[in-house]
Amino acid sequence: MESNSKDGSVCLVGAGCSAGLLTLEGLARLRQAQVVLYDALLDPALLAEIPAGAEAIPVGKRCGRHSLKQTDINAFLVAKAREGKRVVRLKGGDSFVLGRGGEELQALQAAGIPFTIVPGVTSAVAVPEHLGIPVTHRGLARSFTVVTGHTQNGDLEDWQALAELKGTLVFLMGLGQLPHICESLRQHGKAPETPVSVLCGGYSVRQLRLDGTLDTIVEKAQGKAFAPAIILVGTVAALHLEAKTRPGVTVTGSRSFCRQVAGALESLDFSVSQLPVLEVEPLIDQLPTSILGAAWLVFTSRNGVRLFGKWLQQHHIDHRKLAGSWLAAIGEGTADELAKLGFTADLVPETYTAEALGKALAKAVGPGERCLLLRAEEGSPDLPRVLREAGVEFAELPLYRIRPLAPAAGEKPDLAPGTLIFGSAKGVHTFFEQYTLAPGTKVLCIGPITAKAARAEGIAEPACATVHSVAGLARALQEVQA
Repeated sequence: MESNSKDGSVCLVGAGCSAGLLTLEGLARLRQAQVVLYDALLDPALLAEIPAGAEAIPVGKRCGRHSLKQTDINAFLVAKAREGKRVVRLKGGDSFVLGRGGEELQALQAAGIPFTIVPGVTSAVAVPEHLGIPVTHRGLARSFTVVTGHTQNGDLEDWQALAELKGTLVFLMGLGQLPHICESLRQHGKAPETPVSVLCGGYSVRQLRLDGTLDTIVEKAQGKAFAPAIILVGTVAALHLEAKTRPGVTVTGSRSFCRQVAGALESLDFSVSQLPVLEVEPLIDQLPTSILGAAWLVFTSRNGVRLFGKWLQQHHIDHRKLAGSWLAAIGEGTADELAKLGFTADLVPETYTAEALGKALAKAVGPGERCLLLRAEEGSPDLPRVLREAGVEFAELPLYRIRPLAPAAGEKPDLAPGTLIFGSAKGVHTFFEQYTLAPGTKVLCIGPITAKAARAEGIAEPACATVHSVAGLARALQEVQA
C-alpha cells in the first residue's frame, strides 16, 4: 500500500462489550494513541485509558440519533492520519460484525493511509454467554447465525431461509423490530413455542434478560426492554447457565473517582461497574506562579494534587522551590497522591472532612502565615468558614471545576438493583437528575456531606464510610455486603 511518509496511521480496535473484554493489544494501542474516535455505548472505563494529551472524539451512532454519518467518519480518519497522528478507531464489540469496519478500511486503503486491525469480542456471543446462554450446545444447536435487526433500506433478511435454520439466530440492533421478527419467523414456519430471549444492556449496570417464546416475548418485553438489546431465537434460549457472580457494585461520580474506586474494589473480588456522571475541567492555566511563596498549600482532593503536579510540569518548576511551604491534605488519599509527586503531607486531620481540615489548620498555622486553598471551584464552604472564624489568613485558587456529563437522550433509565457508591454531594444530585434508583438498592456514601445529599434525594438510610476515603469505602462496602 502506498502512503505519504508524513502520514500517520490508523488502528481499528474492537473494544469488546466491556473494559474487561478489551484485548491486551487493543489496550496497548489505545494507550499510545494521539487521536481516538470512539463509538457510543462504550464502557466508560475504556475512555479513562485514553492518554491525557490525546484528542478524544465521540462519533458513535445510536438508533435515531447519528452524531456523524459514516462517510464523515471515514473522512475524519483520513484527515487525522494525514496530520501525522497515531489514530485509534475504537469500536464496540468487533469492528467487522455489523460494525462497518470494512467500510472504514476501504476508505483508508483508497487514501493510501496505513492501518492495522485489532479484533474485538462481539456482543453476539459475549452477551448471551454472560447472561447464561451458549449460542451453540451439543444436542440443541450446532451453529449460530448473526443477523442485523435493521438495514439501510429497511429490508430484512430472507425469512424463509432464517426460519428453516436449525441453529441459533442472534439479531443485533433489532429491538424496534421485535414484533416483526417474531411474526415473520412464525409465518415462515418457525414453531410458536420456540424459545426467545431479549438481552438488554449486557455488561452494564442496567443489564436485563427477558425470556419467552415467539408467541409471548413481545408482550413480556413491552415497557421493559431497552436498547442496546440482542434478540436470541432458538432452543438454547431456554438454558440458564449463569455462573455464581461476584457481588455487584456500581460507582458513580467523576471518571477519575469511578476508576479509582473500581481499582480498589476489583482486588476484593467485587464486580464493579463504572457510571460516571461528572467530569473534571482543569483551570490550572489561571494559576499564578506567586503561589510558590505561600506558607501553606492546602489540597482537598486527589484531582487537585494531580493537576497541581501537571502545572509544576508545564512550567518546569523544580520541586525545591516548594521547600519553604507546608503541605496540608484533607485525607490519606490526597496525601498518597502528594507522595506520588515526591512530597510528604505535613498535616492530615484525623477525620477526613473539610471542617476537620480547617480546625487542624487553625491550630497549625502560625501568625502572619497565609494558606492557599488549592481545590475545586465549588469546594465545601466548611473549610473557608472554619478558617475565617479562627482568623486564619487564606486565599482560594481553584484548580478545576466539576461539571455534569451530558446525559443520554430519552427518559431517565432505571438501574438494576445492587449497591451504589457515591463520592460527593454533587455526584448524588447529578445522578438523580439522570437516573432512577431501583428498589432494593443499597447506597454507600464516602462521607457525611455526601450522605446528607443522598437523604435529600429520598434515600432514607444511606450507609457511610467511617474513614472518608477510597480505602474507607472499600472497608465499609465489605460490611454492607456482609
